[in-house]
Amino acid sequence: MAQDPKYDLPTYTPVARGLHWWIALLVLIQLPLGFYMAYRGNEMPGVNENGEPVKGVWDALTGTLYSSHKVIGLTILLFVVLRLLYRLTQGAPRSDPTVPPALTGVSHLVHWLLYALLIAVPVIGYTAISYGDYLDVFGVHLPAITEKNEDRAKEIFEWHETGAVLIVIFATIHIAAAVYHHFVRKDRVVERMIPKRANG
Repeated sequence: MAQDPKYDLPTYTPVARGLHWWIALLVLIQLPLGFYMAYRGNEMPGVNENGEPVKGVWDALTGTLYSSHKVIGLTILLFVVLRLLYRLTQGAPRSDPTVPPALTGVSHLVHWLLYALLIAVPVIGYTAISYGDYLDVFGVHLPAITEKNEDRAKEIFEWHETGAVLIVIFATIHIAAAVYHHFVRKDRVVERMIPKRANG
């Protein structure tokens, strides 16, 4: 008797899985870090050097948060580009044949939208810091890709924030879908991205 294809579904390669989970971890760190640093630098109540109340606290911690955000953002961009190049050259395992085609199609759409956002949002962020000349990262000055224009920087930072919110939305859909597949449908979709366990 031929083996049910449901039970011999191939998984992603160790390289693809590794890049996926590193990107997931970095995004999990980056999003709350970004929202908190923006609040701290622009909205958090503080006092200036004259003891007057102001909105926004710019101290060593705020600077560290901003520098860390830039480093993590560039790292995510690098990993996502590597992940895409790997997928385009090495392909991906076939979809679980037990999943309805419409559901598989929605899953693919969400995946590609996440890829697009995870490339676009760091690029937009870098463009914004270039326009604002906020290119210092732990004492290292990153190369500018635009001339300075602070009004333009503010506008692009708004796009950057909107993109971050969209990442939260689509990442939440992605996680909810994984939970649905694993606990409701009880198929093997999630298993394709989880490292294989050694037999015995």
